[in-house]
Amino acid sequence: MARINLRKFIAEHYRGGVSARDVIREALTNAIHAESNNISVDLHFSERQQELSPGSEERRSLEAITIIDDGVGFTSENLNFFDEICTSHKDNIGGKGVGRLAFLKYAKTVQIRSQLEHELVEFPYTPEFKLDDVKKSPKGGARSTSIMLMDLKDKINTQVTKLVNSICDDLRLILFLKHQAGHTISLRFTHNSRQPFDEVYVFSGDSIEAELENEFDVEGEKFKCYLFRDDAPRKGIVAMLCADQLCIEEYVISKRFDICRHLIFVTSDYFNHRSNIERQRLELPKTDEDTDMVSPISREKLTPRIHEECMKMINESAEGDIDKFKIDNIEKLKKYYPFIKLDSLGGNAALLDADEVVKTYRAQQARKEDQLIDALESGRPVSLDDVSHLASEDLARFIVHRALVIDSLARMPPTSAEDALHNAILPKRTDGSEIRENNVWLVDDKFLSYSNIYSEETLAKIIEDVGHSVEVKQQRRPDVAVFFSKDSENHPNKLVIIEFKKPGADIFENNKALMQCRLYASELAEKIGTVREVFAFSVVEIDDAFYRDMKQTGFKDVFSLNDRVVYNDFSIGLNSEIPLHLYVMPASALIKDAKARNKVFEEVLRFDVAK
Repeated sequence: MARINLRKFIAEHYRGGVSARDVIREALTNAIHAESNNISVDLHFSERQQELSPGSEERRSLEAITIIDDGVGFTSENLNFFDEICTSHKDNIGGKGVGRLAFLKYAKTVQIRSQLEHELVEFPYTPEFKLDDVKKSPKGGARSTSIMLMDLKDKINTQVTKLVNSICDDLRLILFLKHQAGHTISLRFTHNSRQPFDEVYVFSGDSIEAELENEFDVEGEKFKCYLFRDDAPRKGIVAMLCADQLCIEEYVISKRFDICRHLIFVTSDYFNHRSNIERQRLELPKTDEDTDMVSPISREKLTPRIHEECMKMINESAEGDIDKFKIDNIEKLKKYYPFIKLDSLGGNAALLDADEVVKTYRAQQARKEDQLIDALESGRPVSLDDVSHLASEDLARFIVHRALVIDSLARMPPTSAEDALHNAILPKRTDGSEIRENNVWLVDDKFLSYSNIYSEETLAKIIEDVGHSVEVKQQRRPDVAVFFSKDSENHPNKLVIIEFKKPGADIFENNKALMQCRLYASELAEKIGTVREVFAFSVVEIDDAFYRDMKQTGFKDVFSLNDRVVYNDFSIGLNSEIPLHLYVMPASALIKDAKARNKVFEEVLRFDVAK
């Protein structure tokens, strides 16, 4: 008999890794095929807590998994099969003969114990397993086989709710069909995670009902569908693509369908023969050009048909659900994406999630822009109306983007507003060149065309040097974002500096922050010789004492909605010849004022759409 390097085999065939879901599903599937009626899964979490990252909540990690069933167990015949890789005794039910190798990939210690009618079978399962490792003892008792996975290779904070629900979804169809055939199987999950999930959760074949069954043909291949419905708060529409009654892939039709959740299990002999060896994906041709005599149906052809058949089943089984969702979803889409003509996205646009709608719209816009550019380059006549429409739609997209940014910031609690505002104006590790990254318009629309200083290498070096200099002098590194505009000769001539100060500081710390902002602006102006004007915005909480002190030192009130905003002029630079306009305001004022400014554009946009 040929030898096999099992460690290498596992490394080669499980390159994508193995999850708790994978190993539990494998063990449960084996137990089901072993004619079990009752199967239990225990998730044992560590008693000690671990901190996942600085400042995060401490959680318990999954340490061991135990699966116990009352199936036929490890008889001599089954032990011989267990000792062979790529066995063929389960070919008729889609078995690959390698599923148990996932245990070795996931856990360092695997212990198996099987109580037969008159014999107890025990052994550790390792990559070097051989039948001589099996210990057999004469002992009677009820049938029971346990697989214990310990010393798990990934110490993570497993979400019990997500894990258990996913496993139940994977096995829902096989439990349903087994019950229909007279074999009722019950799964019992227990855990000690202290997470908000039932400590004992039972999922049984006799509680599963299919709303509808249907069949359809593609290229001579038959596909059968089973529709299941879960009540709210579960939501979404998902096609579960199955091989040999087990879910191998999920095709999400809608994530946000919130009337209930529809699961449509799609089965076919075509799928049965195309599950990969790890049962993690279906190996199907991507496009029609990739098909052959063995695999004649591509994803390109099959996916739209599955989508169509699933929607047909839901419309037949759940009359009114889809229509209600469509109406509600269209209203949401019109509110947040009024610039998109939904009727141009196809008949199912009302079912699309917002991100899919925007993705489809952007693809359409890109095609239109490409067509216009091709026409211009080839000398063909171009309609000015087409150019105008593209420009206006892009402007509308930007207005709605602004509204979404502002709404997101407005919902932030006061303690988080400064950080959120900082990230909105310029997220970390970006240069501000993208429309969704550079949001300096939040401060004032007149800065809309300004570039982030990190987008130019020379200026980036200057700001790094100045930041270090100020930190040395003031013992505090400034938390600022800087933007600039250029003059007719392409030299930086105006700067915008936005300084962020954490809430809770006293009057002395706040005054120090204002002084530091002026020093920072002055040093930048000295280093960048072409600068002629600087605007500085200090985002800081203004209590009564701080407000009174600023008023006494020459700051003037600036109109704002509800919040205090003050302003003062200074002269900075080597010869004090450069004007510095310093505004001091809380984050809430900046957000409210930005919302008020954008409201004007939103009203114009809604007027245009309505018209």
